[in-house]
Amino acid sequence: MKTIIAAIDLGPSSPRVLYHAAGFARLLSCELKILHVNGASAESRAHVLEYCRREGPYEIDLEEKDVIVASGLVSEMILRESIREQAQLVVVGSRGRGGLAKLILGSTSDAVLRAATVPVLVVPPTNLDIVNISDRATLTCGPVLAAVDLAEHCDHQLELAAGLAKQSGQRLLMMTVAPARMSEHAAAVMLRQRAHELNGTKPQAMIVRRGDVADEISRCAVTEGSGLVVMGLRARPRGTPGAIASAVLKTNHAFVLGVPGC
Repeated sequence: MKTIIAAIDLGPSSPRVLYHAAGFARLLSCELKILHVNGASAESRAHVLEYCRREGPYEIDLEEKDVIVASGLVSEMILRESIREQAQLVVVGSRGRGGLAKLILGSTSDAVLRAATVPVLVVPPTNLDIVNISDRATLTCGPVLAAVDLAEHCDHQLELAAGLAKQSGQRLLMMTVAPARMSEHAAAVMLRQRAHELNGTKPQAMIVRRGDVADEISRCAVTEGSGLVVMGLRARPRGTPGAIASAVLKTNHAFVLGVPGC
């Protein structure tokens, strides 16, 4: 069975990470695994299991085998276990400093985004939810925004964004931030070419913006009412994954789903 890993530190954001990881596990018919990095012992596993049963959504039914405990650098352990478990998705929390208005990505989630080999969903520490698992798991994220880097070709990013939009019954939007050397018309043509490669899914809008990549993606998410931004994870001079994710999370409006290989 495919696996989704919820990486939790038992801190304030952990219940929200559990909730959304459980929702995606049900939505995508995956097995849910819990990862906690703070000592690999039977006592630690029992403590994490008890925490999940107390703080997690009632829809999940975890056993000891579903809890992974490890020792080491947190980001490295998350990456190692995602490979070992052949995870389809890793769900992590972001970290707020100085209040929600100054929300930034924590060092752990930033490191995971930079080196991820599987898609990573970053959960902001707000009351925003993009999944409902009370009856059957459904996405309630509003339009799904695929932020495309025209310098890279990432089929998996667009396929994942299109699949989630279809499953959630939401609109698929594609956007890009055109580099200074490229005309907006040329950028629009390239964006349409990427859209044509999607089988059976037609984007409802294709948007070209100019400016700072992180700022323009976050502004587009707010303007279009998107609760889920799907972006590539390859660091580029015009915007690193951590900077872009932080800018989106600062809007208090959207989750970030980072897809490696872009």
